[in-house]
Amino acid sequence: MILAGISAIVTGGAVRIGRSLGRQLAEQGVNLCVHYGKSQHEADDAVREFESLGVRAVAVSADLSQPATAARTIFEQANASLGTIQILINSASIFEKGSLQQTDEAHWDRHLAINLKAPFFLTQAFSRQLPEGVEGSIVNIVDWRGERPLPGHAAYTISKAGLIAQTRLLAQELGPAIRVNAIAPGAILPPPGETQAAFEQRANRNPLRKTSSPEEIGRGMQYLLTAPFVTGEVLHITGGEEL
Repeated sequence: MILAGISAIVTGGAVRIGRSLGRQLAEQGVNLCVHYGKSQHEADDAVREFESLGVRAVAVSADLSQPATAARTIFEQANASLGTIQILINSASIFEKGSLQQTDEAHWDRHLAINLKAPFFLTQAFSRQLPEGVEGSIVNIVDWRGERPLPGHAAYTISKAGLIAQTRLLAQELGPAIRVNAIAPGAILPPPGETQAAFEQRANRNPLRKTSSPEEIGRGMQYLLTAPFVTGEVLHITGGEEL
């Protein structure tokens, strides 16, 4: 896939890893739809930044806790502003603590809706708007804990495990026109509320003894978007932490 001149949607594209992925796409000449939930100021700032790189950009607000409605809204506005979308980056996610006993139905539903159902219905909308004969590529941001679960974040971990399964399933269903892959990040950014010092201690949990940055996720994304014989893959960018 040649990136320059095509259009992409990045969910959660106003902040954190999503913002960095959008920037790296814009640097490659990709027009951007920046999805956001409540971060309007950051989304508007991202649009200005991406436009300064010479691409078209638009910010679209949608509540991913209402997945089917959000998917329609995002694609209607993205298609109207940018035309056909050939790249979908499902980056938006929530990450909240909760053991079995601490997880209530609202907590469960919130994680499954945003982290699992929204990528599914966005993928459905993506495939429906892609013209026959036009190549598409999807990258889901998952978590290595979806494959090697650890206690403490039950609903989150289960939602990411489901997204890994969804990646592999839809890669089979949507080929050959659409490739579907995933990236499982490791110690890239501190979770909300965690200090930088506590985050840096995660370096002791991986064989490379270091943390990384969102730009490393972007390099993995670029590989997956431009690798024509790769689909259904989960690329671990973790320093080996999952080992």
